[in-house]
Amino acid sequence: MVGTPANFWLFSNRNGFDLTHPPTPNSPPVYPRISMSTTNSPITVTPSKTALVIIDMQNFFLSAALGRKRGEGHDAEAVLLEHAIPAAREADIQIVWLTWGISDQGLTTLPPSIWRIFGFEIADESSFEVEDDGTDLMNDGTRKMLHRSEKKTGGGIGDPIGDITLPNGSVVNAGRTLIRDQWNTELHGNLAEAFQTGLKAGVPDVRFHKERLSGLLGPSTEVESFLNKQGIKTLLFAGVNTDQCVLATIQDAASMGFDTILLRDGCGTTSPEYARQMVDFNCQKSWGFVSSCVELASGVRNIIRQKVEEGPGSYRNEL
Repeated sequence: MVGTPANFWLFSNRNGFDLTHPPTPNSPPVYPRISMSTTNSPITVTPSKTALVIIDMQNFFLSAALGRKRGEGHDAEAVLLEHAIPAAREADIQIVWLTWGISDQGLTTLPPSIWRIFGFEIADESSFEVEDDGTDLMNDGTRKMLHRSEKKTGGGIGDPIGDITLPNGSVVNAGRTLIRDQWNTELHGNLAEAFQTGLKAGVPDVRFHKERLSGLLGPSTEVESFLNKQGIKTLLFAGVNTDQCVLATIQDAASMGFDTILLRDGCGTTSPEYARQMVDFNCQKSWGFVSSCVELASGVRNIIRQKVEEGPGSYRNEL
């Protein structure tokens, strides 16, 4: 047993970590069960206690009409649509869409750090990326502190974006920046259709707004209350940006006692490569595990619905 009687995993050298959360360590195995490889030990989860959490896959971050260039986030979108979302539907895994959607009341309590994220940029139009070329070392071998001035942008949270032209030539009002129920905070592209389809699924999709980097910040958020009410213990994370909102939510989830698995190919970021490497490094040990959407789909294809005796220590897969 790993943990306490109130919240534990099981572990074996052969099968890795069992995250199915039976009533007691000695209870019969929980079925159905899905096995997944990770960057270290394999894991086993059960659909009824698992949720796929998709973070910030919105027009504001992904739409070409807002000047967003194709990048990791768009690659993640394609993988989610091809692998993770269909797999979750097939296995009756809850899908939770967790996205920026600030209310007018929320605007009155936003801390300065959030206003700065979306209202300032580097004055010389470079980025925050630091290239390790060895020239920023001081005589004693320590690294110099990087200094780059900032300037306020023309807009920020709550400000109107105005009319924009979509790739198909139509014109829409993008709404106020990151405010809920605006075009810029709608789900991007085919993900919007996937969400609408999911509302009619056997386990209907749900969507929650967030007003901070973490969607779980606070003593009791709507999404936390929902997860607890549904008996969900294990969270599969995808979305953008890997090292910002996805990571912030993972950290809070892990501290709250949820199992956290980063689906690496279902995430993307515009940050430098070393930022994502930091997330991978810590997610595979400090906060949980690192797996993939492709691995989730493979696990669902091989889901073990129930134990069927075929002899001592033998099991047959019933799909």
